[in-house]
Amino acid sequence: MLNFGKYPAHCFSPVYQIIVNSLYTDVRASGHFPLQVLEGTERLVKEELVRCIWFGQHIKKDGLFTDDGLRLEVLSPGWWNSEGGPDFKHAEVLLEGKGLMKGSVEVHVFSSDWMRHQHGKQSAYDAVCLHVALWNDGQGESLKNPYGQAIPQLTLSKYLDAELDELVELIDVESYLKGEKVNPGHCLTERENRGIDDQWIGRFLDYAGDERILQKAKRYERWLEKGTFEQTLYAAIMESLGYKNNKEPFLTLASRVPLEEIRYRIPEDAPVQKKQREIQALLLGTAGLLPRQRNEKPTYDRETAEYVNDIEHVWNEIQKKTTRCSLAKNNWSYAGIRPANFPERRIAAIANILSECSSLSIFRYLLSVLEKVEGCEEGHKIARTFGEEIQSLFLNRYDPYWSYHYTWYGKKLAKPVKLLGKERTSHIFINVIIPLLLIYARKHDNAKIEKILHLTYGNHTPLPGTSVTKFMGNRIFGQSQVSKKVINSVRRQQGLYQIFKDFCENDNISCNRCALYLSMVKK
Repeated sequence: MLNFGKYPAHCFSPVYQIIVNSLYTDVRASGHFPLQVLEGTERLVKEELVRCIWFGQHIKKDGLFTDDGLRLEVLSPGWWNSEGGPDFKHAEVLLEGKGLMKGSVEVHVFSSDWMRHQHGKQSAYDAVCLHVALWNDGQGESLKNPYGQAIPQLTLSKYLDAELDELVELIDVESYLKGEKVNPGHCLTERENRGIDDQWIGRFLDYAGDERILQKAKRYERWLEKGTFEQTLYAAIMESLGYKNNKEPFLTLASRVPLEEIRYRIPEDAPVQKKQREIQALLLGTAGLLPRQRNEKPTYDRETAEYVNDIEHVWNEIQKKTTRCSLAKNNWSYAGIRPANFPERRIAAIANILSECSSLSIFRYLLSVLEKVEGCEEGHKIARTFGEEIQSLFLNRYDPYWSYHYTWYGKKLAKPVKLLGKERTSHIFINVIIPLLLIYARKHDNAKIEKILHLTYGNHTPLPGTSVTKFMGNRIFGQSQVSKKVINSVRRQQGLYQIFKDFCENDNISCNRCALYLSMVKK
């Protein structure tokens, strides 16, 4: 069992990555299995995920080229094949110089997997017309089928339509977890055989949880190369407000209406209610969500008619001073979304949050809260106070119209409904605010701020369970009550996500490659 004693427990330390790198250096030397070095934590991307990326066409379809430079257009990714042979059948692509090509598509994580799996010698792969890999780790630009004919190859990593971490979030794991029994993993068997205690598991999950924040911070660091902390925070919150279905349109909206423009158009000394209405008009109009933009002419009650007239009047005035195009109706998705979380209400929420922050800056508000708690001495009190004050900005949102309505023309609710719920607010706090403030703390060499963030992260109660956390709880602990005892913080819960995304599948195929399992068996 790996001894954690030699690894210092720093604030948001890279111990998890150190462990992973150390384990795989040893495993490579032993020659037990081939392992490719990837960016970040050398994450092991599952082939299932790559199949989903291809099948769902989560790629920039314009400007596709095969590895040998031929223009490619995907007409159909094919039919998912759950039996033996190629991953997809009956695919159709247009290839420069070849025209329409019909056949099968084989998908791998690495281009070298074609040779490693010896598909070039298997007759079942005769009809493969395209090989798709997430990464090209070889020198060749094409492969050979059993007849020695060249097979064009497409490397997906060049054309993903979002960051890989984002795609992992977007692709629903419930499609293969729902309704299936989750068998305990090798980690559970090994834990029981070796008598590994909960404290050891908890420490490992703590380190994995730190890594998840560090990975998110790296993503936002790339955003900061093109913008300020204030704009990056605003855009990241907007993305989170879109959840799974509307992340992209919310990000686009944040780009088309940057924070600097909102400040320019909305007077700082205007009353809060006037700011709210004007920011709502600016965002809803640019989003293309106003009733007249959607060609909707419902019958309004008097209150709704007054609100709509007010908002559309403000938008008409804004339009006279801008040539920017609004988003289209089909940019937004309402499928599978609870009415309380419709885009209009999310936009009302961010408008109301901005209007109550000095200089319309949420980031300045965060720093002001940090200044309050920096002088405190009691760690747990700091963590509680900081977390509660930050989240209160998002939770305590009230709007005279949208607190009582789900849509423009729906019946008025008897009681007000929060514009943002506790779960979404906690998600923003953990996955957006903490990583961004960590970047800020390190850029300013402020170890005290990082300590506050780390204390808050480690003491924050877990978020509601998901299919992933339930799956991981069964794999590692076998019993939900044991899982709940160990997963007593959001830090450890996030550690479950990190391990799941790096290693786990719904069977035992990759268990012998998992850092948790290898840490248990390491002498």
